[in-house]
Amino acid sequence: MTVLDTFFSTPIAFGISGVVLFVIGLLIKQNRGRRLMLTLSLFLYARYMLWRLLYTIPTDNVATMALGSVVYLAELYGLCQFCFFTYQSWSPTERTPAPITTYPTVDIMVTVVDEPLSILRQTLISCLAQDYPRDRFTVYVLDDGHRVEARQLADSLGCQYIERPDSPRHAKAGNLNYALHLSEGELVAILDVDHVPARTFLKDTVGFFDDPKVAIVQTPHHFYNPDIFQRNLRVGDEVKNEQALFFRSLQAGRDTHNSAFFAGSGGLLRRQPLMEIGGFQTQTITEDIHTSMNLHARGYRSCYLNKVLSAGLMPETFDGYLKQRKRWAMGCIQVLLRDNPLTKRGLTLAQRIDYFGSIFYFFFGLPRVICLVAPLASLLFSTPPLKADMLALTNYFFSFFLASALVMRPVSRGSRNPFWSDVYEIAMCFTLSAVAIKALAAPRKERPFEVTPKGQRVKRSSTTELSLAWPHLVTFGLLVFGLALGIRHWWQGVGDPGLPISLFWGSVNLLLLTVALFVASEQAQGRQGFRLKRDFSAKLFVDGKDVPARIVDVSEQGAAVIVEQPIFTLQEALTFSLTSSRGQQITVTARIVRQQPKPSGGIDVGLQFEELNEPTRQALVDKMYGDAVPWEDGYRIQPGIGSSLRSLLRALTVPWRPLMWNRRRMIRVTGGPMCLITTPSSVWRGRVENMSFTGVSALFYRLPQNSLVGCLLELHGVKLKVSPVAIVKKQGKTLVHFQVISIESGEERWRSLHNASWRAT
Repeated sequence: MTVLDTFFSTPIAFGISGVVLFVIGLLIKQNRGRRLMLTLSLFLYARYMLWRLLYTIPTDNVATMALGSVVYLAELYGLCQFCFFTYQSWSPTERTPAPITTYPTVDIMVTVVDEPLSILRQTLISCLAQDYPRDRFTVYVLDDGHRVEARQLADSLGCQYIERPDSPRHAKAGNLNYALHLSEGELVAILDVDHVPARTFLKDTVGFFDDPKVAIVQTPHHFYNPDIFQRNLRVGDEVKNEQALFFRSLQAGRDTHNSAFFAGSGGLLRRQPLMEIGGFQTQTITEDIHTSMNLHARGYRSCYLNKVLSAGLMPETFDGYLKQRKRWAMGCIQVLLRDNPLTKRGLTLAQRIDYFGSIFYFFFGLPRVICLVAPLASLLFSTPPLKADMLALTNYFFSFFLASALVMRPVSRGSRNPFWSDVYEIAMCFTLSAVAIKALAAPRKERPFEVTPKGQRVKRSSTTELSLAWPHLVTFGLLVFGLALGIRHWWQGVGDPGLPISLFWGSVNLLLLTVALFVASEQAQGRQGFRLKRDFSAKLFVDGKDVPARIVDVSEQGAAVIVEQPIFTLQEALTFSLTSSRGQQITVTARIVRQQPKPSGGIDVGLQFEELNEPTRQALVDKMYGDAVPWEDGYRIQPGIGSSLRSLLRALTVPWRPLMWNRRRMIRVTGGPMCLITTPSSVWRGRVENMSFTGVSALFYRLPQNSLVGCLLELHGVKLKVSPVAIVKKQGKTLVHFQVISIESGEERWRSLHNASWRAT
């Protein structure tokens, strides 16, 4: 027996796995040993791949050897990716905002094409509200959409408007380069149209440019709307945003190597070095990473401030998400083929590794597809892609898989849920495989720049989009058929020796593929705009009384507030007030659209605002977006293995969980008392089914023949003028839903009745 055979013997292998996992668990519990945890995880991964190479590739014939080798190479890609992850996560730099000693001039450039003007407006308002000397910065609207309305908006807010006279050549890079020649600020701050900056955006970043060698300062991308995984799978904040890992962990690690790059938005660049390299690079469709690489090759430095100072929109649809990722993948592969970082002069070794690692990531599509369909070889054709017994595979594979899942939370700083990387990659794998093949087949072909659609609203839930997810559906069908056939063979005691492994492998793939398919099934959005979670004090003015409230979330269209008791009123409109960031009162006319008791106490009240005037809108936008502190709240929750697994399994129940929105203006309580309906000609007796302050549903044995409009309803000594809104036949009886028009007598009695009913409930 060789040394390797001894090392891979079952008792020793299990012993090593147990010891390593114990040490990792101990380090996590003590919250230390980041580098040792990464090293141990990488060791288990490398051990698994060495075992796979030496003992599991089938050698029965050329066909099985070829199949086994292809699958092994696909898995080897994963090891390479983990090596890049380990390298970039090894020693992250933690910066704090640098103090400003001088105030250089800054050109804030907001790029726009055809996005909604409401999105552009809130970004411009926040740009103009910067805590920075007003005469030292200028806000530019760079419009490639040539819209008169965008020009008018820019003029009304006091921003400069720039549009290119020629066709939009070189897309965003061309748009920025044209504006560079019409502006002269020492620094250039770039914001996508949907990225709203906090008021400290310039204050916290400009100080880094005191070092004349600093050419780039980048901040994280944060998104205030759920991504397609959070929304379509309805997992909300249980699962972190898909981009959070890169911006909260990997960019900080790259900063240690002076290779954090400008990410297209939320960053600043020094004009002089930018002009030295000819402006934003136009040779590829990812001008951000390519421009950064050229600046680094010139010897300039970059700084990454890991503090959220702006917030934007994720693509709202699966189609928009794929368009964005296709552009990133195509652009990065273009960088590799046209300006390879491994051979580019001027880059350090660390920078070459980091830039190549970022590009290498976008080749994951092909390895992922191979691993997704690999068990079909055994299930359908009795040709196993690997030969191993379940005990050995459980030891080698699951030890490294469990270790990487355990390490993910502390290393990623809670920015990535364990297990979910597989879902993300399966959702994209077929599309990005096609992109990689196209890019490699025609490396010099010019590719169109596809603008990521923003500000879309999905008004109703839809079935899976076949044009986008048909490869997933085909693979799903093959896996279902293959697993059924494999189970039959296993039950009959026939099939290849690796059949149990393929059954398990195929089952896991089917589960992940099902979740990915649900991502492609759009879920309806109930609101016009996305609400920002905030904690502000406010007041409601109802029937001449002040009602203290606490804001839970808010947008330009409405807010959710918590009050101590239900609001009982017939008023259609009320006044909503809060204090602005500048200490002034923001007063908005609003109407109640829902009220709902909270299990923790209090009443959740939904408000919809009437049309805002411009000063009020500006003050409200500044209040919502100006403070950077609330953006960090979502990163304080660190998902563990248990919560991540639960959220993954819950995602499988999406089709059986109907979307429901509460739209009752007033809290309803079930009734039982008798009531009287008085019309000009008769009196009718009924029984109350349920009631709210503004409505009553009553059951009658027979329906009055004359009109019920404007009749009087009496119950508990209260007289209400009511009007029917719906009449329903119910088992030989008639259920009438009345709207309360006015309270003729006993208003305080009516209010007390509802207060008592609510407390009893």
